[in-house]
Amino acid sequence: MSAATRTISRKHVGLSLLAVCVLVLAACSRSEWQTLEVSEGGFSVLMRPQPNFLRMPVETPAGRAMAHLYSSDRPDAYFAVGYTDYPLAAMVGTPPDALFAGIRDTWIRRIEGRLLISSPVRLNRQYPGLEFTAEGRVKEIDTFLHARVYLVDQRLYQVVAMGRKGEISQGVINRFLDSFKIIATGETPMLEVVPPPAVK
Repeated sequence: MSAATRTISRKHVGLSLLAVCVLVLAACSRSEWQTLEVSEGGFSVLMRPQPNFLRMPVETPAGRAMAHLYSSDRPDAYFAVGYTDYPLAAMVGTPPDALFAGIRDTWIRRIEGRLLISSPVRLNRQYPGLEFTAEGRVKEIDTFLHARVYLVDQRLYQVVAMGRKGEISQGVINRFLDSFKIIATGETPMLEVVPPPAVK
């Protein structure tokens, strides 16, 4: 075998090993995420293992309501899905755009940030929503925020990805946001999270 042939062969071996490593890393990244189905919340989403659950009363323009939040909080990023049921009387005649704008602005204030993109979206081509991105700082750390909010009948959903700027790829963020789906109430969850007692 000539020296040139040996050089080409080594390059092929190196490229093959690199391709295998990329595939292994991609598989590990996918396997970290599991489908979380919350039948009482009527949704499913991809979430990191062992998500946290919090249920607490919140003040809304319609009065006090109960918020339910499922989240994965790591040093690199925070992924969360929350929902709140609004009284029917408060939703009749109320344009959802005003509700979405208030939620968006509240999130931006939390990171002392500035709005980058804000655009209307639809869930299942039926339910209105808003997608927005922002950047700011949390505890002196540059922070990104990418979220979608939806109004499904009387239920408001928030799907939020937030974390250190540059630490999480946009592909991972999009996969999380795109994984959110409405499911029929009463389905058996694939990954069950037992909620703690309600906060009084």
